[in-house]
Amino acid sequence: FFLSAKMFPCLLSAALLLTPSLSLDWGRARPLRTDPHRLSPVRVRVSPLRLQVADDPPDDGGGGEAEEGLPDAESEGIADFRAQLMRQMGGGGGGGGGSADAPLSDRERLMRSVETAALADAPAPGRMLLANPAKFCSRNPFARPVKDLGRFGLDGPVSPDEMPPDLTAQMLPVLLLLEHGEGGSSAVLLERRTGALMGDIDIDSFGCVAIAPLWLGGTQRQNALSALHSVEGLEGAAPLRDGLWLGGWEAARPRVADSSLAAARFKFFLGATTWAAGQLEAEVAAGAWIVVEGSPELVLKERLDGSGARRAKPVWAEVLSALGEPGRTAYEAVYGSGD
Repeated sequence: FFLSAKMFPCLLSAALLLTPSLSLDWGRARPLRTDPHRLSPVRVRVSPLRLQVADDPPDDGGGGEAEEGLPDAESEGIADFRAQLMRQMGGGGGGGGGSADAPLSDRERLMRSVETAALADAPAPGRMLLANPAKFCSRNPFARPVKDLGRFGLDGPVSPDEMPPDLTAQMLPVLLLLEHGEGGSSAVLLERRTGALMGDIDIDSFGCVAIAPLWLGGTQRQNALSALHSVEGLEGAAPLRDGLWLGGWEAARPRVADSSLAAARFKFFLGATTWAAGQLEAEVAAGAWIVVEGSPELVLKERLDGSGARRAKPVWAEVLSALGEPGRTAYEAVYGSGD
């Protein structure tokens, strides 16, 4: 079948009209658009892969063949990369064994640990502060002991009547105290994202946790980057309470990079929230905060999936649920008595 050379321009014009979404840019590659949840723009060639559950039978033709459409070497490289990624996220796992008595990875131990909470009598490093909706949702400025709500990423009092319960709970501040004493207090917010990933900060220092979210600790100390974790014995780390430490990333980085330590045991915060001397005590005495002793697993729990979508209740709701009866009044103020 032969076409006249004069027909090629007509066919090309017709093809472009039939595919209006097609964009041709002869001889020049366009950079990929980026958003706050992506790393710097990189052009990536993705081969069509078929992911298969381990228990599925192999396709017809034998299970020993390489991935469809891929050379043997490339298929083996992809398999190695998958195994490395699973070890990186799981921490310490060696890959393929699957025996019944194989030791649990750091991530599995973290996921299986019990998330507990109990009321605490006073603020202290390592304890959590949960906003009391009776104070943070009041429209009466004289009934709000916390005056500067902008420190917690709020434009004004939280309005539960105008938004779904989960969104209300997400707006109510939850903080982990890092310092508390006569000179004042500092803490990091546990439910505010910067929109950046650790790879956006410094790929050389944080490449092994490049896809970990960078959390906003607060609007003060914006040059401070804090690493919160549950790893005992790291050089340079300071204890907050049993099971929680701050700092020591330089010592942890090579172990995370070689997958002997799980990246899931770390959370990173930019900035902090601070109180002047006596300010936090006054807010607690006025009923603005519920002081809670939460387990490290509850503090470090990953509540977002790989795409940044939420896969668990907000921190505020989860901590009150773990608290049980002492947290019922505050919980029902947002979710109602039927939830």
